[in-house]
Amino acid sequence: MSITSPRSRNPGSPSSYVVDIDAELSPTTTLASKTSNSPFTSPNVDDHLPSFTSNSRGTTSAGRGPLAGFQQLFKSNPSKVISGRYTINFRQILSLVCIVALLMLLWVYATVSRAGFDLGQSDLDSSSLRAEASSHRSPIPSIYDNNYENQAVAQDRYERVRGKGCRTSLQKIQFNFPKETVEERTLREQRLKQVREGFAHAWNGYKKYAWGYDEVRPVSGGHRSSFNGWGATMVDSLDTLIIMGFNKEFDEALDWVKNSFDMSKDPVAQHQFFETIIRYMGGFLSAYDLTGEAALLEKAEMLGNHVLNAFQNEDFPSSRFTIQKSANPTASNFVLAEIGTIQLEFSRLSVLTKNSIYQEKAYKVVEKLSTFTSGIPGLLPMYIQDVKGRHYSSYTATVGGMTDSYYEYLLKEWIMMNGKGGSALYKQMYEVAAKSVADYMAMPPDDGSKDYVVLGTVSADTKRATPEMEHLACFMGGTLAMGSKYYNRPTDLTLAKQVTEGCYLTYTHSETGLGPERMVFSTGDSADRTFTPKPKTFYDRSVSDRRYILRPETLESLWVLYRLTGDKSYQEKAWNIFLALEKNCRTEIAYSGLNDVDKIGSYDDKMESFFLAETMKYLYLMFSTPDVISLDDFVLNTEAHPFRRT
Repeated sequence: MSITSPRSRNPGSPSSYVVDIDAELSPTTTLASKTSNSPFTSPNVDDHLPSFTSNSRGTTSAGRGPLAGFQQLFKSNPSKVISGRYTINFRQILSLVCIVALLMLLWVYATVSRAGFDLGQSDLDSSSLRAEASSHRSPIPSIYDNNYENQAVAQDRYERVRGKGCRTSLQKIQFNFPKETVEERTLREQRLKQVREGFAHAWNGYKKYAWGYDEVRPVSGGHRSSFNGWGATMVDSLDTLIIMGFNKEFDEALDWVKNSFDMSKDPVAQHQFFETIIRYMGGFLSAYDLTGEAALLEKAEMLGNHVLNAFQNEDFPSSRFTIQKSANPTASNFVLAEIGTIQLEFSRLSVLTKNSIYQEKAYKVVEKLSTFTSGIPGLLPMYIQDVKGRHYSSYTATVGGMTDSYYEYLLKEWIMMNGKGGSALYKQMYEVAAKSVADYMAMPPDDGSKDYVVLGTVSADTKRATPEMEHLACFMGGTLAMGSKYYNRPTDLTLAKQVTEGCYLTYTHSETGLGPERMVFSTGDSADRTFTPKPKTFYDRSVSDRRYILRPETLESLWVLYRLTGDKSYQEKAWNIFLALEKNCRTEIAYSGLNDVDKIGSYDDKMESFFLAETMKYLYLMFSTPDVISLDDFVLNTEAHPFRRT
């Protein structure tokens, strides 16, 4: 940040306070020329000084300027010392001391101001801003890189990412971060830049080898189309581009969305309802919230009309839908996570389009689910039926795949609704589920440690827990932490920390430093619901799914806990994961998942779109300033797309 002031209109020559006989300088030599080598003098020093003119009698008349009040100090001093070499006016010496002191204060102010700004987006890319405020609601920097042509657009995006236009009546839950030291800021910015460079590397690989396709093959250089073939990585990455300040790259992607995104090329193809909602609709809505680009909302609304075709039953949507309405399939069984992970996207779409049909559909799903009863209160089976009042007794309860984001959205939709209207139902259902997670699923180690737990699966019949946990279930740490703050459930925060630590330990015990897809542990005392960690490997490698597909859930919980507690140890753990990614997953093209976390170089040649939408985004947010996508301003969907709270 530079300090500037209006230039003097007509600066003149100040009267000298010492006649330097040896240098044979004229008494009309300017002060600026005499002090040009001073460390406190800036090129614009004249902007801060009054102008003076001298007359033949040595008296001065002050010009107009911010320090014009000093003119009286320059009047002739009758008490002066005259020697063979010097004529000294003590009052004029005093005036010089005052001016130099003022310049020193200005210099110190400028230095401190610079130290107070986060350069996380400075000189990282031609499209980025030069400064990011480190105080969490600091003034927006006015200096942008000149290579991005539309400075007003860049500033608007910058402000939106930091909560412009967001409002809520709920309590604030983010930690009140203190001013960081210069050393802390320097380290954080170094890490932020490396994460941003990593994203740029992956994006450039996608752009070169898979532009417009769903995913890039990070080893072979080909492409995959596994999510409708509509350009999943493109849409999933839109908001990450904005958050990281890649304005030019975003504009290129936006141009593709406007001119090439096409949902109608195969109108009878069956598309995945769940993935379409969280990746495509979530991507469009979030990017619209962060930019205000009308085309993005138009695409989201068009998509919303198409996914309504999935509602062929009474209340629950099918897992597949087609663009052509008459070709849509019906279903008798429904996956809990698929029908319970539309509430955020549908309610936001209703607010933005002023069309209530989406929110009404989403609420009816939860309303019917609230009539179900189960062997474990609040925890429903993976597969359910569209039958009001159904009771489920024989099933295995889990917060892993096929159920996970249902529990996440019970909390987040209450937040999105500002705790008003029909949100009381979401709160009630969430609290029952959270209590059962703590009572039935949480399994500590049998060595007595209170530092970590795993979330096992539970038989609804016997209530017996089995110590096996999917990476997907690691989201629960972040969800429990937020719920603890909003609903005043302090024990849930303790459990959140324990769950997250248990997930992180699966990373530290692998050869690559990355966590497996599914962990199976040795059973401890079933009566105490404990498990036995293996001394060297932590989990049983022989029966676990040791793939790592670039998943984000552990990083998600680390980030949420950091934002809620201010504990920097979460930053260190996230940084260790980033280093492991760089060492073991980075290829010449992008980043690849691994077939085995214990085998170096076991690339699977896949980079799912959620790697750029979630994994890299959480890493970036971990090292940005806390005002960037604040938890007090945004709600993130299960694909890490932030929606503004309005």
